[in-house]
Amino acid sequence: MTNIWDDLVKWIDDASKVVGKEAGDLTQKGTLKMEIFDLRRKLRDGYTELGKQIYDAVYTKKKEDWKNLKTIKSTAQRIKTIQRNISKKTAEYTKIGKKKNLQK
Repeated sequence: MTNIWDDLVKWIDDASKVVGKEAGDLTQKGTLKMEIFDLRRKLRDGYTELGKQIYDAVYTKKKEDWKNLKTIKSTAQRIKTIQRNISKKTAEYTKIGKKKNLQK
């Protein structure tokens, strides 16, 4: 009789560990998804800002060397950084699901 109870206790312990791990993975994925969403919003804002700067330089101020302006270069660099961060976060998000499958 004690053998059944020991098996039941072990099964419950194992099940609770699996549920805890799944909850942690879901929390981590949710956090990453929000960070990716925020980065994409910043990327969209960066493109908007870059477009305004280029329009202002080319059509309003009639600058022919607009590609060399510090503000445009700075905004373009910020966009590249955001794109790299999105790629990193997306890869991290994808890894979370794969880790679980590899451990089985």
